[in-house]
Amino acid sequence: MKILFVSGNLCDGGAQRVIAVVASALAEKGHDVHLLLYSRNEKEYPISKLVQIESLANNYNEYTKLSSLERVFRIRKIIGLLKPDIGIGFLEGGYGLYISSMGLGLPKIASARIKPDVIMKAKGLRGKIDRLWFSHADAVVLQNEEQAEQAPTKLWRNCTVIPNPASPKALQAKPCIHDAVKRIVMVGRLADQKNYEMIIDAMKIVHREYPDVVVDIFGKGNKEKALKEKIKVAGLSNTINLRGWTQNAIEEYADSDLYILTSDYEGMPNSLLEAMAVGIPCISTSCETGPKEMIDNGINGFLVPVKDVNALATCITDIIKMPKHIRESIGWNAKNTVKAKYTEQIIANKWEELLFSVVRR
Repeated sequence: MKILFVSGNLCDGGAQRVIAVVASALAEKGHDVHLLLYSRNEKEYPISKLVQIESLANNYNEYTKLSSLERVFRIRKIIGLLKPDIGIGFLEGGYGLYISSMGLGLPKIASARIKPDVIMKAKGLRGKIDRLWFSHADAVVLQNEEQAEQAPTKLWRNCTVIPNPASPKALQAKPCIHDAVKRIVMVGRLADQKNYEMIIDAMKIVHREYPDVVVDIFGKGNKEKALKEKIKVAGLSNTINLRGWTQNAIEEYADSDLYILTSDYEGMPNSLLEAMAVGIPCISTSCETGPKEMIDNGINGFLVPVKDVNALATCITDIIKMPKHIRESIGWNAKNTVKAKYTEQIIANKWEELLFSVVRR
């Protein structure tokens, strides 16, 4: 089968990592896989050499100089030359695929990367186009059952749950569980959705009893300046560190004692999935959507209510007080959960099954 994935880029995001893993796995299974990127980047996720990559521009600056019409014509031309059996659109690649393939008779799959309510309420022209894209796709992939329950199935056809895959590298990693909890790690965009303010407020409480525990946050975003100021005002400049983006998140997980996710809502958080795959204890807010299906509270991780600073501080403190062997056990339970549900092979097989069913229809 000739498969075309479309994405804005191949870096700096969970959706892009999923594309790299799934496209690679399908290519390794013998499919003719192509990836169309809007622009290239020096820090792209690794992808199989069997995946053939096309691009509209060599870099983002070059891409921004193209008019909207030029972008559509270039995507349409590539589709016409490749003649794929099916197209799959992620994020901005989705509505680009939708507009550019009109009238070509190409079966298409949309991939929701956030809870459906966010897509249905998005404002502006892009929000309208996104809704048209999802309602006209031949199938919609959701990341978990909670999203499936929220999906507007009267508008979205053939909704199918396919979780994100964990990278083999994460599953192969061996965590360094230390005798005492000294380092907490967080990974994700510095954006409102991630609610990093919650960890700052929680660490003000934890710091009183455990001043040696540090938090390293990896990510970039529009909240960086505000978060730096809040950290400074809280007197935690030597405790909470904004480390910028990293290409070595798995190594950071393996060298930490605890992972934390403080989001107000999610799709299916890749950073949580990979931290669990590495095998370290994880705390997440019980936000929509994803964490509640991934974590069995107290068994393979911990859930705290959204925005509940005191609950987060208490949970961190409880883990700090845990014996090393208990923390190790929780980490291994997390790794085994990922092995049972979220391996690359399991997820690639689900994608392959869906692709064949849509093409046959």
